[in-house]
Amino acid sequence: MTVNNIAPGMVLTPFNQKAIDDPEYREEQVKSIPLKRAAQPEEIGRLAVFLASPEGDYVTGATYVMDGGLMQMSGQGA
Repeated sequence: MTVNNIAPGMVLTPFNQKAIDDPEYREEQVKSIPLKRAAQPEEIGRLAVFLASPEGDYVTGATYVMDGGLMQMSGQGA
């Protein structure tokens, strides 16, 4: 058995409906994300599918941060 984690940042799902509906609000929210955008659900899903597939069967004990680089900038005043 394998156990892994996916730690997403801002993803354009109903949880972030305001960002979906209001492009100006979304622009303000993504300013601190190095990639300058939120993730699409499919981007997170592709990693989940890989981890659940036979191709990912040797991956365990890992956390995958999918936040557009935000965590890497947290120590630099982001």
